[in-house]
Amino acid sequence: MMKMNFLFALGIGVVIMMSACHSKVASRTPGSPGSSFVAPDWGEKRWKDIPENPLIDPAGYGLPELVIGDPQILTPGEFDHQWHAFYHGFSHDDKGWHTWFFHSVSDDGLRWKEVFREEGEVGIQYLFSDGSQWIQYYTATTAAFAEKEFRKKYHTIIRARTTTDFVHWSEPVDLIYPDLPKEREGSGIEARNPCVIRLPDGRYRMYYSGGMVYLKDAGYGEPKYIFCAESDNPLGPFVKKEEPVLAPDPDLPYRNYGCGGFKVFGYKNGYMAFYNPIYIDNEEKSRSEIRMLTSKDGLQWEEADCNPVVKPDPDIPWRSAIIYQLDVVNWKNSLLMYFNAREGWRGGAERIGAVRLTLNGEAPVFKLKEPFKKR
Repeated sequence: MMKMNFLFALGIGVVIMMSACHSKVASRTPGSPGSSFVAPDWGEKRWKDIPENPLIDPAGYGLPELVIGDPQILTPGEFDHQWHAFYHGFSHDDKGWHTWFFHSVSDDGLRWKEVFREEGEVGIQYLFSDGSQWIQYYTATTAAFAEKEFRKKYHTIIRARTTTDFVHWSEPVDLIYPDLPKEREGSGIEARNPCVIRLPDGRYRMYYSGGMVYLKDAGYGEPKYIFCAESDNPLGPFVKKEEPVLAPDPDLPYRNYGCGGFKVFGYKNGYMAFYNPIYIDNEEKSRSEIRMLTSKDGLQWEEADCNPVVKPDPDIPWRSAIIYQLDVVNWKNSLLMYFNAREGWRGGAERIGAVRLTLNGEAPVFKLKEPFKKR
């Protein structure tokens, strides 16, 4: 009997160990080392919906079929005494599609007033503070370009322009063309969703999306891979790493179709990313949710065990179908995550809202506008 009990206990132990190992392996990005730091327990239970949601609704903008998204947020003290939100949008009328860039301000980060809009090439963008100037890295829609052959070769590229006041802008410089084979896969030839960080050695690394997958039920494409490129200068030239740092995996139900967009932050002495992987659910509906990754070097990434962070919720209509790109800011012992979400699929509405995580003294994430060693 003692031997049977011992064998039974041993068998249970092996099962538990195998289950734990399976869980660990399943949550890890393929090819990543097991040396990453422990991610904080910042799963969806920690993030509380802002009662005022959605915070920015395109319904009152006077632009037909307008959708908005991909917010970038500045808190008071970063530029002036106000909150600032920068985001892009697309509208459609009898003349076709129009691309918009918007700037709004707020006294509390919740109630926003539009102060500027610009029609043209500026799509999904990322703001980077570089000393006395701001750099806007952005997805440039080539439909606004004059050269016909260039528009055929590239549907979007990544450009940058600078400003000191968010009113006057420099001439743009081209940074990333989707020339690699994997960047040109799928329904559109696009490089998009830039995010730039400062590395410990003082150089700059840009993360960006390339390749496309098509969402049949929504009627548009979303990013397939995450790539990166590095430079000694924030305005380039950037040298690409030829293979993506993140790819879809048919065995991962939350990333079985695409990788979406990717925002990287500093966390303690490592890196944390929030991204919105694209997946097809059990009912064949296209979906996306916000998840968290950690890394020691910013190249090999692990899924956090607490995932997801924010997922579609049928009980919250404005974010009931698909959740897209984001920004995270540290404010008064809390993290505020702003993001856009879709209600419905083809012809659905997209709005910008936020969730809040109370830190309770925990270390926050921070934007890497300077190297770790200078903090």
